Amino acid sequence: MIKILVVDDEISKLQEVAAICEDTAPGISITHVATAVAARKAVRLDKYDVLIIDLNLPDGLRDKPQIEGGLDLLDLLLTDVNCRLPADIMFITAREDNVDAARTKSAERGAVLWQFGHGDEWKSYLRGRLKYLMTRLGRTLDGFPVDIAFVTALQSPELDAILALDYGWKTKIFSGDPSTYHFGSFEKTGEMVRVVAVSAPRKGMPSAASLSAKIVALFKPKILIMTGICAGIASRTNFGDIIVADPAWDYGSGKRALDSNRSPVFQAAAYQMSLDPNIRQVVNELARDPATMQSIRSGWQGNFPQGVLNVKLAPMASGASVIADDAEARSVTLQHRELAAIEMEGYAVMAAVESAANPKPLAIVIKSVCDYADAEKNDDWQAYAAYTSAAFANLLLKSPSLEL
Repeated sequence: MIKILVVDDEISKLQEVAAICEDTAPGISITHVATAVAARKAVRLDKYDVLIIDLNLPDGLRDKPQIEGGLDLLDLLLTDVNCRLPADIMFITAREDNVDAARTKSAERGAVLWQFGHGDEWKSYLRGRLKYLMTRLGRTLDGFPVDIAFVTALQSPELDAILALDYGWKTKIFSGDPSTYHFGSFEKTGEMVRVVAVSAPRKGMPSAASLSAKIVALFKPKILIMTGICAGIASRTNFGDIIVADPAWDYGSGKRALDSNRSPVFQAAAYQMSLDPNIRQVVNELARDPATMQSIRSGWQGNFPQGVLNVKLAPMASGASVIADDAEARSVTLQHRELAAIEMEGYAVMAAVESAANPKPLAIVIKSVCDYADAEKNDDWQAYAAYTSAAFANLLLKSPSLEL
């Protein structure tokens, strides 16, 4: 992710610069300070890719702007060995006087100076620099940290349900990478939470595992969430019920052998992945709150299935095949007496995160029931289930009890 520091005491310039940056580079991080003192502190504490400085800048909050205050700031940064110098520096000014002389002085320091409000050249330059940085960073597995990453197995209806969340999504494709990324953000406790969402090229654990590993390496999220649809156990779930996997496992893991009568048997030997205890606590809080279900139901514009909508922290089994057979589904339920859901990717996502290098994210699998893995399996409730899964994930992330 590109990080920009804007040093300017005029909000109008900041707003226009921010609009160009956010439109050109989705997922960009913009920090604003109004004085030279604050700017020096910022570049000591953090590393920025681009530094945009107002030429007419005050030293401190109580000081008057100096005609070449921005140049003085850059001179100070160049001599301060504790400052992390950015790759790109750009001056802007709304003043009319001494522009040519200031432009020469800027060039001597390796920077450019543009007049704000005089044509669109400065906008074109800024867009060009951002596009270059995006291309450069996109060729490495570094530089794009986000807070939250969503992964889904299907574009429709699973990823579509995530992209329906009001996160201001912008789509980005990186050269040499077959995935299409969607960047967005939302505000929580006064801070912007950065989000990326992407779907796998196909269903199943191999695709989910490889995509999750790539996402963790490329974006370094704090939380990786898989949302989508699953089959439910008919006696324990309703259509649309939200199942948060705890634990998840591969129901095909084990040994196929012959019993004493020479009949084939399957001896399950699954390794179970559990949910983080802190996440479990927040999920339980939301599940007990009637406002959670009311909020989710009120956001759906289509038909509702029969039954009450629930959130369940429950066992979820992952396998390599779509199940539409009562007998096969019953055989999976024998592996855990409280099994609530069967699907094809959740365990792989959690396993990929467990194997990631530190700092690794927390993994959450949230899937909603769209069928019962029986002969009557159909697509009638897939869109609704994808919606309830995404809606609950949104409430979970925005919960004050969940620290990001």
